[in-house]
Amino acid sequence: MAMLTILLLLSAAIALSEALTLDEANALVESAADKKSPCPTDWFQFNSRCFMFVETARTWPEAERHCMFLGANLASVHSSEESQFLQAVVLIKTGDFPLTWIGGYEAVQANVEKDRLWFWSDGSKFDHQNWAEGEPNNYNGAREPCVQMNFGGKHAWNDELCGRRYPSVCSIRTCSIHQTIN
Repeated sequence: MAMLTILLLLSAAIALSEALTLDEANALVESAADKKSPCPTDWFQFNSRCFMFVETARTWPEAERHCMFLGANLASVHSSEESQFLQAVVLIKTGDFPLTWIGGYEAVQANVEKDRLWFWSDGSKFDHQNWAEGEPNNYNGAREPCVQMNFGGKHAWNDELCGRRYPSVCSIRTCSIHQTIN
């Protein structure tokens, strides 16, 4: 209950100011951590997943391959709270909000302007969106099938060319399956 209260208070503060402060980011990350199920070193826990900011700028496919090498995927995002948490992780690691790859990508469609279909690289359902105003837009007619966060003044999502180089956020699941044998 205390964690929920802290998350709600931080969400309200973020909504009013539009950008996290470093103190708010640290409080958010600390409140989300579960001491009974810690993440590996340099990873930050939110619910049943751990997230790691990777500073090295890579293309989207290179970033996904790097995450997979770590046993992870580029991060999927399933709620506004999780989106704010990822912004907090990036802010803690960089002191800023750099454009950063997450795991969203677009399926190939016959009509890319009208029928854009988005997926997460970890196979989870694309059930939350945080697009910046006017996005996704395939800017200047270029097909932009990869998703970056921290775009624009509200640090929202943007569709981008996958060959551009940005840092990234990886995620892994923390939950383990406990089986009882009778």
